[in-house]
Amino acid sequence: MNEATLPTTSLIDVEAEARRCVLGRLLEARAAGDALSPLMVPAAAALGVAPRTLWRWLAEGLPGIRRSRAWQPSEEDVDAYLRWKGNAAAAWRSRTASGGDVPALRTFQGALARCFDPGDRAALLEGVEGRRRHQVYLRWEPEARNDLWETDHKELDVPVLFPRAQRPRKPWSTLFVDGYSRAVMGWAISDRPSTASVVAALGEAIRVDPRRGPFGGIPAAVRPDGGLEFAAGVLEQACGLLAVRLAPTPPYSPHLKGKVERLHGTIVSALLAELPHFTGGARDAAGRLRGRGLAVLTFAELVARFDAWVLAYNLERSHEGLGGQTPLDRWRQDATPLRSIRDEELRWTLLEESTRRVGKSGIRFHGLDFLAPQLNGLVGETVEVRHRPHDDTTIEVFRHGTHLCTALPQGALGPEERAAVLEGRREDAARQARLARRATRRAREHFAPVTSPMAPKEVDVITAAAASGERSERDSQRLRRAARSDLLELPSGRVR
Repeated sequence: MNEATLPTTSLIDVEAEARRCVLGRLLEARAAGDALSPLMVPAAAALGVAPRTLWRWLAEGLPGIRRSRAWQPSEEDVDAYLRWKGNAAAAWRSRTASGGDVPALRTFQGALARCFDPGDRAALLEGVEGRRRHQVYLRWEPEARNDLWETDHKELDVPVLFPRAQRPRKPWSTLFVDGYSRAVMGWAISDRPSTASVVAALGEAIRVDPRRGPFGGIPAAVRPDGGLEFAAGVLEQACGLLAVRLAPTPPYSPHLKGKVERLHGTIVSALLAELPHFTGGARDAAGRLRGRGLAVLTFAELVARFDAWVLAYNLERSHEGLGGQTPLDRWRQDATPLRSIRDEELRWTLLEESTRRVGKSGIRFHGLDFLAPQLNGLVGETVEVRHRPHDDTTIEVFRHGTHLCTALPQGALGPEERAAVLEGRREDAARQARLARRATRRAREHFAPVTSPMAPKEVDVITAAAASGERSERDSQRLRRAARSDLLELPSGRVR
């Protein structure tokens, strides 16, 4: 047998040892003068034989070990089995065609099955996925809340219609899960996985929002997937600023973030399976999804349903892994102090970012016009906009990397905000008028003539004759421009 064959304990040896053990105990009981009849029936049942057979073995002494099945696979048989990726029938045909000494197909298959455990066979047939399915893993539970967060992306199996999109497509979710309480700390829904969605979901996870319950705070460690979005420098920078240890999982290690992986499965079975056009739903004979006539969800509708489901999951859903507790019960059970941070401090780093052009009505964002007094005079300029996902109450506006203002939707502006916008516009008009007057004044500055090396001296007083001369010169220039025939685009040499 070569190195690929795993040594296994023979079933025949185990049976023989069990018989020796049982007969040894019975002999000891007989020598002690104990009655054997009450012991024979359960002992025979444990060995899988009749009681009379056990009486005979006791009278005749220990039975001999039965011979194992005659045929055992050779190294060539195992090599053929490996070469055909665990296909015993193909390996048998190959060995038969080459003239190998092989038994019947069923005997060949049974012998190879005893040489390899289910994990080996699955690894040969399916590779890494098959091997994982038969492996066992150690369970590791964080000792306190916010001790470790797991995070990952997942494509949602429900097509939705995004704003300004013509055709529906599947969105992506980004989740942060507390390993201690199993609570969904933060989430974001986007059209594609990106660093912006990761940072936005992290910001939501850290903030303590009474609407979502008592969850929040800064974790001690975050365990992301090894994807490009999680390995980007912006996430590393954010964790560095918050003193959070970033511990990405190595490739092909889903068991290291099993809690968020399990949550993905729960979302599919408990939420997505009930939504219209669920791609994993039942299909008809032609392979078409049932319920095709239902309306496709919009992006906003999916976000609203996802938000409601997360609230119910955190506050009401009992978890088998928590002994029947809800994530809320588990969270409140631990008294570990939370490391908190003010929302203003998160504003600059943990917000999703995009660019917008300032228009006459302000900044158009998510179908709303956001306005602030600081936007006066910036119509037509492109600015950076940072916002919290799924929150259109405010946006943060940056210009050249510097925070400019916090803009509100025009419909949410109160009397004070509207008055501030109007006052800002009047102040800008007055400032620009002052600049214009200053420019005019500078253009009319005169300097006294000098007769020796010295700095020129500005003359503040202009005589009436000088002012009249300037006006006459300007009038003459206007008349000369008006009399130029070349401005009429006539043919050269012909003036009509």
